[in-house]
Amino acid sequence: MREQQILHKIKKGDQQALNAFIRDLYPSVYSFAFHKMQGDDSAKDITQEVFVRFIRQLPMYHSQGKTLHYLYRITSNLCHDYHRKMQRDQHADIDNQENLLSADCDVHEAILDQMRNEELMYYIGELSDPQQDIILLKYYHQMTFKEIAESFSIPVSTVKTRHTAALKRLFALWKEGDYHETEAHTG
Repeated sequence: MREQQILHKIKKGDQQALNAFIRDLYPSVYSFAFHKMQGDDSAKDITQEVFVRFIRQLPMYHSQGKTLHYLYRITSNLCHDYHRKMQRDQHADIDNQENLLSADCDVHEAILDQMRNEELMYYIGELSDPQQDIILLKYYHQMTFKEIAESFSIPVSTVKTRHTAALKRLFALWKEGDYHETEAHTG
């Protein structure tokens, strides 16, 4: 069913359509919030708030493309607001213990992958908010530059410029290697 039809049903009060809409889009929105929040449990609360705000704004909402992109924008704004309000004490560990012990997986390699992922998420957290958004949407959600630009109502050239700057910054952070020094002081 087309997105417009689903939204029309939701606007008319169809609870089943709303439940299906949330059920379908929740994993993507939560994943984006989870990465933006660097694995913090607040990602669940933010994801719920995204859908609450969307439902409140629904009577005035006019779809201009994929609604998921609009939800990503709401998620990004809520994450930015959360970071402004709360000072991050330390970066939360991403708990993927069940993945470490899967039967087909070399445990040592899985541990190294987990450490690399945590280090990468730390460095992504050091980027500016717009750069974080682009990196997470591009590489964790496989969105194109055009889709990202549409989501944030900015030119594609701006997305590409921020992407290049973000990659350069990530490389510089990786070369500086202060992740392990920070972990030694906090851990």
